[in-house]
Amino acid sequence: MIQAITFDLWNTLIANKSYSGQRLQFFFQFLQEKEIFVPFDELKNAYDKKFHFTEVTFEEIEFRHIYTVDRILNVLKEIKTEISKADLDHLRQEFESMILQDPPQLKDGVKKTLEELVSIYQIGLISNTGVAPGRILSRVLDGHDIFDFFDVTVFSDESCFFKPHPKMFKIPLKKLKCKAQNTIHVGDILETDIKGANDCKMYSVWINDSNKPKSINIQPDYEIQQIYEVVKIVSDLI
Repeated sequence: MIQAITFDLWNTLIANKSYSGQRLQFFFQFLQEKEIFVPFDELKNAYDKKFHFTEVTFEEIEFRHIYTVDRILNVLKEIKTEISKADLDHLRQEFESMILQDPPQLKDGVKKTLEELVSIYQIGLISNTGVAPGRILSRVLDGHDIFDFFDVTVFSDESCFFKPHPKMFKIPLKKLKCKAQNTIHVGDILETDIKGANDCKMYSVWINDSNKPKSINIQPDYEIQQIYEVVKIVSDLI
C-alpha cells in the first residue's frame, strides 16, 4: 500500500531554466567595480570550465554537494584573483538569489496532481540543487503556491549529498516514517532519480516527456509522459 510520494524538482515540478548568463554578467561587472580588470572572454572561459566542476564526475567526488562558494573560488583560482570574504559572500548571495528575479515556471499539471494527492498521501520533495539552495528554491515553490503541499523537503545543499546518494532518499523516508516499499519517487533523470529510488527499494516513476532514450541498466517501475499520470499509478497500487 502506497503511503507517501516523493517528487524531484527540476523538470519534474518546475521547468529547467539556466541563469548562467546572468551570473556571468554580474560576476564581470562585480570585478570591474572592484577594479579587477579581467577580459570578459577570459572570465567566461574560466566560468564555463570551472564553475560547474565539469572536470570531475559525481562518482569521483562521491556525490558530495558542491556549494556556491566553492564554485566561485574555483573560478577565481583559474583567473588568479583573490577577493575579500565579505565580497565572496556578496557574490554568493547574489548568485543564489538571482533565480527569484525571474523564477522558473511550473510544469503542466503539477498543481492539479499535488492537490489530488495531498489529501490521501504524504508528499515529499527530493531535489539536487545547483547554485540556488533549498531555502531559495522553497521561496520559488511558495511563490507558485505549492510549498505547503510538502510534508518534507530534502535538498542536496542541506544533506551535503547529490542524488542518487542513498542519504537523499533515506532522510525523507525517516521523516515521513514510511517504509521504502510503501513509497513512490517521481523524477525525470534515470541516473539520479530512478537509480536512487531503485537502490533504496522504492517504487520509481520516470517522467519521460521528451522521449529520452531508455537505459538497459536503469529500469523504472513506471514510465509516464505527463505528471498527472502519477494519480492513476498510485490508485492502482492501493
